[in-house]
Amino acid sequence: MPPADRHISQCAFHVRYAETDAMGLAHHAAYLVWFEEGRSAFIREQGWSYADIEASGYFLVAADLEARYRKAARYDQLVTVKTWIEDCRTRTISFGCAIVDADSEDLLFSASLKLVCLNASGQVTRIPLEWQAWLKT
Repeated sequence: MPPADRHISQCAFHVRYAETDAMGLAHHAAYLVWFEEGRSAFIREQGWSYADIEASGYFLVAADLEARYRKAARYDQLVTVKTWIEDCRTRTISFGCAIVDADSEDLLFSASLKLVCLNASGQVTRIPLEWQAWLKT
């Protein structure tokens, strides 16, 4: 579950039909898309966007993912994606995620993703100083 000592971004939505299989269960890949939406919401809350990051000549690319599927989400179920920064180093940012049932708070999915900062040439680079304020919040 999310740590109590840092900012947690939350976004909620209903599981869409297109995200489910023939049994009405959310497809395993949908959880990763939801985690991405959670990261985007987190960054937007800080006054940035992934588009802003890329326009500034930097890219955040996945380097390591740990995911745990705990309980199936179902079609039309209201879920909440909770996202936070687990760690921030000079060249990497690690985000944590918990996807829960919006009503019961039952944990459905948890994950941790490490992103590496690249410059426009594709080289690993330091995270820009102007990002430090929102990364350390």
